[in-house]
Amino acid sequence: MSRHSTTDSYESEDESWGKPWHELYGKLESAVPVQFFDAFFKDLHPVEWSDNILVLASSDDKVISHLRNRYAKIITSFAREISSDHLEVDFQLEKTLPATGSERPVARKKKVDANQLNIFNSPEKERHSSGNEAVADQKIFINESYVFDRFVKGPSNEHAFAAAQGVAKNPMQYHNPLYLFGGVGLGKTHLLMAIANDIKKRYPWMKVEYIPSETFQNDLITATANNTLPHFKAKYRNVDILLIDDIQFISHRAEFTQETIFHTFNYLYQNNKQIVISGDRPPQQLSMLKDRLISRFQSGLIVDIKPPNMETRESILIKKASEQNLTIPKEVIKYIALNVKDQIRILEAVLIRLKFSFEYEKRKPDLASVKEVLGNIQGQAHVSIISVEDILRTVAKAFGVKTEDIYGKSRMEAIALARHVCMYVIRRFIPTMSLIQIAQALGRKDHTTVIHGEKRIRDKADKDESFRLTLKDIEEELKLH
Repeated sequence: MSRHSTTDSYESEDESWGKPWHELYGKLESAVPVQFFDAFFKDLHPVEWSDNILVLASSDDKVISHLRNRYAKIITSFAREISSDHLEVDFQLEKTLPATGSERPVARKKKVDANQLNIFNSPEKERHSSGNEAVADQKIFINESYVFDRFVKGPSNEHAFAAAQGVAKNPMQYHNPLYLFGGVGLGKTHLLMAIANDIKKRYPWMKVEYIPSETFQNDLITATANNTLPHFKAKYRNVDILLIDDIQFISHRAEFTQETIFHTFNYLYQNNKQIVISGDRPPQQLSMLKDRLISRFQSGLIVDIKPPNMETRESILIKKASEQNLTIPKEVIKYIALNVKDQIRILEAVLIRLKFSFEYEKRKPDLASVKEVLGNIQGQAHVSIISVEDILRTVAKAFGVKTEDIYGKSRMEAIALARHVCMYVIRRFIPTMSLIQIAQALGRKDHTTVIHGEKRIRDKADKDESFRLTLKDIEEELKLH
């Protein structure tokens, strides 16, 4: 099938789109409930279709957003059955749709306004939108490397560590609920997943559910839109241990989400099921939540996690360096621990920078090199967390492309190379991001793209000194961010 970029081409020139589009449209019409089909697919039409890409257009930006987040997978699956296993699906917004042509399939007569479905009204969904929105029944994978043995215990977190172990050893018999709170990057998610992993090992018959609060909220929105609320409620009530991470991300406007959490909490508590919750502040400071929900969180054990002290920071660095097969002298460990005083994630990011310098610049992580790598910092205030956006801007600048091109579908060599460099750098500077999160952050759908991209950059750096220097320049600019 030849590629065209306008709907005029579709209507008047490329009749080859007619049959496959009719077939795809029919498959979707059979698979999607009538009210949602009429709301989201009625005005949808292709503006580009080849063996590599299918671009579908609509005049409603909310429809485009919902299709991209909720229906892209099923559309891609059906389109690949018709066209090519390598085909990718994308969506674009059109201000004005062309008149209906003879080739466009006729939708059902009943029209439903997408706004009436009340599925776009979550401010948290917009705030956290990064291609990582959850769908109903999405499986949240628990990182198996997050275990108690890999958690570095110290005075700042020993109470939280003991409480988490207590729940894992004696679920439903320990403090219930358990509420852990602390700042970003101090190990709350690690402890919640360690509880899950330990319980699965000790009591394999127990059903454990870990869920970030924003995913819970998005799942609930989808369940409401799809009329699957009974299934959603059963999913979270038919568990032995429920772990809700980052409760602070529940919107103050998400009253139905809060009500659902409240009733789920009551049901599990009354049936002697274990509940563990994490947040970035004590329950009484969660002003976005209703009082009755806060009171439930306050009814059990509340434990805080403080920033690690000097000795704990040194222990963390030694353990993490060992895991990365990186040998660092004691004076370097002490220097880093003295200058990076807060988040564990920042300590890990520092090690990533050192390893990058060691592997690709062949520099030993001695005191002189670590001072240079850290920009001769004088304190924690000089160390900042590198974001995906920082990396995108830096890489785009280095390769002379636009950040939107990196997000986009272009396969031009310069853009594809810049995209792979972004994947490679993110893996090193933001080690907490999973492969699928990196893929989604860059507008990709498959984590294997990240694996391929990272390998390509490693191979190219090994063979091309000029390219290796470009990577060094990118790393130096990010270091000074």
